[in-house]
Amino acid sequence: MEAARLASGSSADQLRHLYRFMAPRLFVASREELVDAGFSVSRIENWLRIGRLIKVVRSVYAYGRDIETAAAARRAALLTAGSGAALVGQSSCEGWGIVTPKPGLPSRMRVGVRTGRARRVKGTSPALRRTTVDIVRREFQPGDIRSKSGLRLTRPALALIDFAADASDRQVRFAFLEACRLGLFGESDVGFTFDRLFRRRGARKLRPLLALWVPELRRIRSVLEGWFLLVWIERGYAMPKVNEKVFGHEVDDYWPDRGVVLELDGDAFHSDPIQKKLDRDKQRDLEAHGLIVIRLTYRQFEADPEGEADRLALQAR
Repeated sequence: MEAARLASGSSADQLRHLYRFMAPRLFVASREELVDAGFSVSRIENWLRIGRLIKVVRSVYAYGRDIETAAAARRAALLTAGSGAALVGQSSCEGWGIVTPKPGLPSRMRVGVRTGRARRVKGTSPALRRTTVDIVRREFQPGDIRSKSGLRLTRPALALIDFAADASDRQVRFAFLEACRLGLFGESDVGFTFDRLFRRRGARKLRPLLALWVPELRRIRSVLEGWFLLVWIERGYAMPKVNEKVFGHEVDDYWPDRGVVLELDGDAFHSDPIQKKLDRDKQRDLEAHGLIVIRLTYRQFEADPEGEADRLALQAR
């Protein structure tokens, strides 16, 4: 009935319906979606000729203007791959927010499909002309695919497995800790990831991180805090309380039996003059309550992670 109504409607009516159809889809839709919604092939072709629709990648169109956001580009990549597709690897990690994408539109996106052949598709519009969509085969199992903001992504643990194949050790550690920080990687994911890493590239980078996972990693506020915990745990030292309230202040790490507080200062946040003053006031108050407050900057820790952990352990005895 909807298709018949559209076919008989005026051009203005059809445009209004097109807008309502495209708006919740990031203004990106495939030809198949448009036809299923009741728009005729001839009408679609006419809108393409007059620029109402813009072909951005094979059989995928944007409404009124070219692709402007990374999310819209990801939706276009999923649509060109076909039914059941999901973003995998770095593309999935970026969708979850555990890997920071480069500014602008993605130059490469990777999409997994269960059937069909692996292939590479190039964008066609000016905005996506330098963008490549790599379509790869994946044997998705039940529960492997999740939805976020209307986009199909592999679950964070699987995204990390794919990402680890080509990323550096540092990049893998950062993504793993971000997943923990955002509450996207928990205890149940550890065993799942171990099992799915079998004979996978990148296992060497990810397995050591899994072996060090502790519930406290879900309480971290930054990757620096998580990195410190990984090194601390690997050295075999007693676990601190993480982001605990102490005398009215939240502290990064706290050993109550030793009266020691560790504050980890990321370069970007703690270099702000106002934040520096707040940090000084907080430290003075904690010290007034008899606590030992140790500060450690990102640069100090990065230069010698194990050495800094060992020095702290000596001070915290």
